[in-house]
Amino acid sequence: MSTNLVNPDTADDQELVDRFLSKNRAFLGPDPEIQRNHHVAARSLHEEQVLSAGVDSHLYAEIRSGLRAALDETFKIAEMTVASPAAQCADMSTGYFTAAGDLSLASTRGVAGFTVSLHYPIRFIRKYFEADDTVGINEGDGFLLNDAHYGGIHSPDQHLFMPIFHDGKIVSWCVCAMHEGEIGARVPGGMGPMIESPWDEGLRGSPIKMVENYALKTDLVTFFQNSCREPQTMLADLKARLAACCRMERRGKEHIARYGIDSIVGFLRSNVEFMRDEGRRRIAELPDGTVRTQFYIDDTMREPALLKVMYCFTVKGDKVIVDLRGSSPELFNRPINSLLSTQVLGVAITLAHHIWPDMPCAQAIIDCFEFITDPGSIADCSDQVPVALCIQPMFKIMTAAELAFAKLYFGAPKKYGKTKAGWFNQPAAIIYGGVTQHQDSCGNMCGDLNGMAGGAKCDEDGEHSIAPCFGANVDIGESEDAEEKLPFIYAISKRIWPGNCGFGKFRGGAAYEYGLMRYGEQPFGFQTFTGGSYFPSTFGLYGGYACPTYGTVRVRGKNLFNVLKETPELFEASMASIMNDRLIEGAEYSSHSMAVAFELYPEGELFMTSQGGGGGYGDVLDRDPEMVIKDLEEGLIRAETASDLYGVVYDTETYAIDEAETAKRRTEILKGRLAQGISWDEFMATRVNPEPPPAVPFFGRWNNSEELYCGPFGKALPSELPPIIMPDPKDVEIQQLKSQLAALQTLS
Repeated sequence: MSTNLVNPDTADDQELVDRFLSKNRAFLGPDPEIQRNHHVAARSLHEEQVLSAGVDSHLYAEIRSGLRAALDETFKIAEMTVASPAAQCADMSTGYFTAAGDLSLASTRGVAGFTVSLHYPIRFIRKYFEADDTVGINEGDGFLLNDAHYGGIHSPDQHLFMPIFHDGKIVSWCVCAMHEGEIGARVPGGMGPMIESPWDEGLRGSPIKMVENYALKTDLVTFFQNSCREPQTMLADLKARLAACCRMERRGKEHIARYGIDSIVGFLRSNVEFMRDEGRRRIAELPDGTVRTQFYIDDTMREPALLKVMYCFTVKGDKVIVDLRGSSPELFNRPINSLLSTQVLGVAITLAHHIWPDMPCAQAIIDCFEFITDPGSIADCSDQVPVALCIQPMFKIMTAAELAFAKLYFGAPKKYGKTKAGWFNQPAAIIYGGVTQHQDSCGNMCGDLNGMAGGAKCDEDGEHSIAPCFGANVDIGESEDAEEKLPFIYAISKRIWPGNCGFGKFRGGAAYEYGLMRYGEQPFGFQTFTGGSYFPSTFGLYGGYACPTYGTVRVRGKNLFNVLKETPELFEASMASIMNDRLIEGAEYSSHSMAVAFELYPEGELFMTSQGGGGGYGDVLDRDPEMVIKDLEEGLIRAETASDLYGVVYDTETYAIDEAETAKRRTEILKGRLAQGISWDEFMATRVNPEPPPAVPFFGRWNNSEELYCGPFGKALPSELPPIIMPDPKDVEIQQLKSQLAALQTLS
């Protein structure tokens, strides 16, 4: 055999070279060919043979019912046995996949977005591990993943994959996916403003064989436990995932035995192709056109800034082009960069949950979508930047798609769900960490993030804090359960406050505020990790108002437990009353954005934040005055909102509506609006600046510029941008204080 490896003489020589190179790679990182391909895989030979013989729709319907029952069964098994707070609140999913990794069926409850994004790691496992002598794929194996660069949403999520074999061949995959939370990152809970590099993100588990012969591998379990703040939770959740996958495999094999392997393989593939083809058909029903939407992430999680995320949806025939160009460049040392796969996932979730609620949630429904990006942007970042909070841009594309398709469907003859405004889209949750009253280390997230408010519909108001924008039938957790396990109490527990909704002809759902108060002497602290404090997180539709902006408040420097013993009526206080009335003497009051770095808190200090409201639908002046009064009586709005915004005149004691005066006031409000109107040319001349305001750190494309602005770092074309490295906010503050001190010294 020739030893000329540069120019192999024979096919055998080439095989030797290929084998050598495949086994001697420096780093088996994410595969761009896999990670940038969300399309359905081609049929296998077996699938082609089965489906070419025809489809028995009645048989497949029976199989679908049986497998879906198995998924709901295994979802419940996992939900009842997990230990992580988010998973206990149904922040998880189960699913069956084809042998190639396409999602065919997912559980009806939970976060279907988990399973939608898992074709990427399955394809990776099959490509790199199946023929690898050191890994392999065998019956009874289980692979764990939590690194979003290989699939999934973000690193705090952990997913277990198990192949289903028949006659020695992989015929399907089953998956149990859930939010774990604690992964040994720089800050508790795996997410937080202080994360500044990929190496701050804790465990980054590329697909790892965690299970052999249906048993967890003790060495790897021990490693994972020693790498996080909650070793008991880690073990319990690994066992829960494994139990769910084993049951799914068992149910899958029972169906093979009952219906035959051809029927199961045919159903799994047929279901995928149905979703793909139905998605294309529904897009083809829409008129060709383009809808542009731009959002701003208003905080890097360390400092306020406007980070533009640009979305352009173009329908052409049975295809949709999603153009993300013009979005902010990636930030080298901030955690809010998003992978392209995360953006793809956001569109899939929106279609399944909000636009086509009758369709299953799977990547097949967006097979007809194509994405155009600026590589190295916040919407399509590189592997060198942190992505711990990649959900921030993901939620933006969810709302952008929600509003874009509402407009695209406006003139369409057929709709598949009610047109509605934007669902609240921020994970406004508190992450905690430290030592519990039971002397256990902890670091995780409260289930309150799931209490997002719904957007107003075309014919009715939105729901109050019913579910997250990314999940169905997801819980918000029990306050008493959290208090039993963790050293805090809900001093303010999920209380709706006036004005916390998007106004309109139909108003968005209202959201709640809540406050946690520390108790005990052990070290324990809080953090938050979201935006929406300066720029609304979600918008209204057709004249409806956006949701309000929100902040976080703290009361420190005093043990409030002692105060509450003397004045228990303070339990009825709200964020507004505490901050405006200064009800607690001698305490230190402060307000912050919704991104607050982790700090330890002494006993009795209060940490308060709020969920957000849904967007409004239609003109506020078109709202039925009786509905306005009802909102007023229920405490959803304030008196000035009813009179000044909605234009309703009423008796302040009896709430009786004066219809004549209401009509008069609304006419006056409308005339005032028209008087403020200006022409398009005047608007462009007076209201549109050629450059971003110098006082606002702006990142992204401004107007129609091809260049990207980078705050204080200047501007350049996307391909020419250097790494954007943000300074430490403390260093900035110190420099400002030094400058102020120098100026004072000069004056003296």
